[in-house]
Formats: sequence, structure tokens, C-alpha cells
Amino acid sequence: SLEKDSVSLFMAHVHTSVNDMSTRYYQNERRHNYTTPKSFLGQITLFKNLLKKKQEEVSQKKEHLVNGIQKLKTTTSQVGDLKARLASQEAELQLRNHDAEALITKIGLQKEKVSREKAIADAEERKVTAIQTEVSQKQRECEADLLKAEPALVAATAALNTLNRVNLTELKVFPNPPNAVTNVTAAVMVLLAPRGRVPKDRSWKAAKVFMGKVDDFLQALINYDKEHIPENCLKVVNEQYLKDPEFNPNLIRTKSFAAAGLCAWVINIIKFYEVYCDVEPKRQALAQANLDLTAATEKLEVIRKKLEDLDRHLSRLTASYEKAIAEKVRCQEEVNQTNTTIELANRLVKELEAKKIRWSQSIKSFEAQEKTLCGDVLLTAAFVSYVGSFTRQYRQELVSCKWVPFLQQMASIPITEGLDVVTILTDDATIAAWNNEGLPSDRMSTENAAILTHCERWPLLIDPQQQGIKWIKNKYGTDLKVTHLGQKGFLNAIEAALAFGDIILIENLEETIDPVLEPLLGRNTIKKG
Repeated sequence: SLEKDSVSLFMAHVHTSVNDMSTRYYQNERRHNYTTPKSFLGQITLFKNLLKKKQEEVSQKKEHLVNGIQKLKTTTSQVGDLKARLASQEAELQLRNHDAEALITKIGLQKEKVSREKAIADAEERKVTAIQTEVSQKQRECEADLLKAEPALVAATAALNTLNRVNLTELKVFPNPPNAVTNVTAAVMVLLAPRGRVPKDRSWKAAKVFMGKVDDFLQALINYDKEHIPENCLKVVNEQYLKDPEFNPNLIRTKSFAAAGLCAWVINIIKFYEVYCDVEPKRQALAQANLDLTAATEKLEVIRKKLEDLDRHLSRLTASYEKAIAEKVRCQEEVNQTNTTIELANRLVKELEAKKIRWSQSIKSFEAQEKTLCGDVLLTAAFVSYVGSFTRQYRQELVSCKWVPFLQQMASIPITEGLDVVTILTDDATIAAWNNEGLPSDRMSTENAAILTHCERWPLLIDPQQQGIKWIKNKYGTDLKVTHLGQKGFLNAIEAALAFGDIILIENLEETIDPVLEPLLGRNTIKKG
């Protein structure tokens, strides 16, 4: 291609121009400079390697800045998305706040309900307890009073136990018993009168008919409803019979054993009934108290059930509130996170915006550099390969008067205006490090150091003032192996350096070099293993 032809022409021009300059250099300075085919090949190799390296460097730097600008665009667009997301999250947070506040109100109302119902339940419970106490008291009183009637009932039962078919039959066969006996049978007839209708005829004849079948009569006595004696029957017995001094079991027993038993039964049944009647109001009060207790207990159960329902509802509301608070906290954290991200993104955008202009300018500079890179590297490769032996004056003349015009006019290869080849080879930080290592800070020394660190062939230093040696020893430190011709073990040191890849400095070279070093200087080495 045209560009390759231009490169070839320039390299050939460099080689011939250096030959011409070497002749002048010898004529004026009486110093030799030799150019060989090896010099030309070294220039080609250095050009290829350096061009590839610089192209990669420029490409990486440009790509880094392009990525930075793209990142800026992406971040800017993301800020918009984040703001939209933040608005949505804030709306959700507001809703969660509203939900939580509504639940707080509901919980407050529910707690008031529970408190009111609890007060009612407590009052009702106290009421039930009071009624229970009252019932227990009345129960004890009734039982105590009824206990007073127990002897009369026992006596009445004992009296009945004295009666049997035999002695009752004996009683019935009396033809004309005394009044004391007929009064007893009359009193029994009054008490056993059906539906409380007191018989007018209570004669002995009527009594015998009334007693009828002895077994049935005895059973009627046993089953007598002693708790419900009609009032008129009770009145007749009390007034007409019990007031009679002869109405006494002990007196009557002398006349009839059965009549005495019936007499004792009448007396004790009346006694029992009178005690029973005394207790009756208390029994009724007890029954009413039990009814009240049942009603109050049922009411309390209803209230407790309602209270349990209210408590359950309150628990559900509380659980909902806790869940709502958790959701609110989650939403708040999301809002905080998004806010933080937006702040960071805005800060990044602000910082990058300030650099964007400089980056864009740098990208344009790299793009321009890419266009001139071939010419710049071509000139730099020629400089490194050929000018090392020349003084500053001859170097400047070769570059400015021979090579740059040729590139511009004859080869039409673009180069950077006012190019300093040292900037292609190194940077200010490296030069400063070299100066710290002992390299003089003059332009010539800087150029020599740049050539030394980039040349394809082993550099030969003409260093009468030992400035270069001092810098090299400081630069490589303990990694540097130093030897000189004629030193004992000279070849062994070189072999070891070759084998292990060490850096070696050979000092005190003379006009002629030991032929044994020629393969090494010509890089004619063989790699093994």
C-alpha cells in the first residue's frame, strides 16, 4: 500500500542520511559512527514494536475516556429513572403512613371499647360474687333451720313405724273407744282430707270407714305431703285437738297402742310443718337468689364472650399495625436508599460533567494522535536506532532538517507538529525518577536514557565522566550484575546472566572486543528448555 511504501522510503532515507551525516561527523569531529544492515533491521523491529505498543496505549486511553463519557450518560439517564422510582416510593410511603395512622385510631377506639367492656365485666363479676355469697349464706340458714325440724320428722317417722296391720286392725275393732282415741282418729281424718276439705262427720263410725283397708291407710300416712298441709286443716287440728291436754301419746297409749302412734304422728307432723313454714320464706329467697345468680352468671358469660371477641379484634388490629409499621419501615429504607443513590449519582454526574469537556478534548487529541502515530513512531524509531553516537547539534539537524521535511514533503506521512520524540518514549514522571537515580537533568542525558531503555540492540555507552554508569547502577540496584573484560570468571558471569535473565553491565570495553562476545552482541543465542 501507499503508506507502506512511504514508510519504506523514509527508512531508506534515514539510513542514507545517517551515512552522509556520519561522514560529516568524522570530518568535523574526528569521531566514527558506523551504520550496518543490522542498524536498518533494528529500526524496522523497533518501529513495529513501538507502533503496536503506542497504538494499544492510545486505544486504551481513548476507550477509557469513551467509557467514562458513556458512564456519565448512563448515570444521567439513571438519575431520571431513580427520581421516578423515588416519587413512586414516596407515594407508597405516604400511603403506608396513612394506613398506620388509621390503624392507630382504630386501635385507640378498640382499646376504649375493651376498657368499657372490661369495667362492665368486672362489675358484673363482683355482682355474681356477691350473689354467690348471698346464696351460700341463705343456703346455710335454710339448712340450719330445716335441721331444727329434723327431730319432729324423725319422731313422726318413728311413730309411723309403731303402726302395723295388727295394731291398726285392733284399733278398728274397738266398739266404742274413749274420746281421747276418737279425737286422734278425727285429727288424722282432718289432715288426710282430700284437697283440704275438712269432713264434718269425724265420728268413730266415720273414722272406721275412713281407715278402710289398713294397708292403704298406712301407706297414705307414709306418703303424706307433709310440706303442704292445707291452712284450714291445720287450723282445725290446732284449735280442736292439739289444745286438748289428753291429746298426748303417753296418755293414749294406755288405751290404744295404735292410737298413741297416730297421736304422736299428728303432733310431730304439725311440728315439722310449722318449722317448715318458718323456713319457707328463706327457701323462696334462696330460690330467687339462685335464679338471680343464674341470670347474672349468664349475663357475665355473654359479656366475657363479647370481651374475648373485642380482645381478638384488638389483637388482629395490633398485628395489622405491626405489619403496617414493618411495611412503612421497609418503604422508608427504600426511599432513603434511593435518595442516597440519587445523591451519589448527582455528585458523580456533577464531578464527571466538569471532566466531560476535558475528556472530549482528550478523545479528540487521541484521535488526532492516532492519525499521526505512524509518522511519530517512525521518526522516534529512527531517532533511537541511529542518533545515539551523535552530539546534540547533529541530532537536531538529522531530525529537523533531514527527516521531518522528508516525512512532510516526500512521504506525505502526517506527524505531530513540533513533535518531541522523547515524549513518545517516556513521560515526565519517569524522567523525574531517572533524575532521582542520578541521571543529569540536561536534554542530552534525557535523550540518551530514553534511547538506552528502548533500543533493540545492546547499548554501548561512551561515558568518560561515569555519569551513565552511576545512573544505571542506581536504577537497577541489586538486580544489576557488573563485570569487566579480563576479570576472573568474566565468561561465567555472562553465562549465568544469560541463563537466569539477569541484567549485566560490562565495563572498560576497549577499541576491540573479544570475539567470544560476538554471538551475544549479535543476539545469536539459543533458548533451551
